[in-house]
Parts: sequence; C-alpha cells; structure tokens
Amino acid sequence: REIAEASFELQRRIDAGERIVVGVNAYFEGNEADPPEILQIGQEVEDLQCKRLGEVRRRRSDDAVAEALTGVKETAADPTRNLMPAIHEAVNSYATVGEIMSSLADVFGRWTESPSI
Repeated sequence: REIAEASFELQRRIDAGERIVVGVNAYFEGNEADPPEILQIGQEVEDLQCKRLGEVRRRRSDDAVAEALTGVKETAADPTRNLMPAIHEAVNSYATVGEIMSSLADVFGRWTESPSI
C-alpha cells in the first residue's frame, strides 16, 4: 500500500511539474526525431505460439512433468532447500511457466492487492 501511495504521489508531482524528469516533462527541446514505433503482436503470431505450445505439450512426458512439479512443491515447502534445481528440472521436463508458478502458488499462496484510495 505504501509503495502504491508513493508511486501515486510521485506521478502527481511529475504531472504537476513539481518534479522535473528530463525528456518527459522538461528539457525535451532538440529531440525532433519521431518516437519509435510500438511493437504490435498480431493475431497470427499469437496463434502460431499457441500451436507451438500445444505441440510441446503433446510431445512431452506428462508423468515427468507431474513428477518435476511435485519436486518443485516439496522443495518450496522446505525453507532450507534451494529451489532453483527443482525449477530447472521442471523446465527440462517441459513444464510451462504457468504450471511452475501454480506449483509455487500452492505452497506460498497468491498475493492480491487490496485497493485503497
């Protein structure tokens, strides 16, 4: 909450001109170049990536993935153990980032911000 409030206050000061950020709200003369184009990922790229992910999931060993994710959970539950080897094993078994994160969330939970104004 304190981080969110500090961020809000900083942005308010920048917008009001109370805090100078070079090139953002002051001292931007001489920069006549056009801004760079923003990268747009098209639907065809998303479709291709989903197809590639589906193929990896079809070709991987579900048993190896399940075993590796169980290893991630067991390691995460023990604060004296290094989690990186278990994560590395999960990656090598072709577990997805989402699957690994879900395993960690099973142990650590998920943090959600309570919005306040």
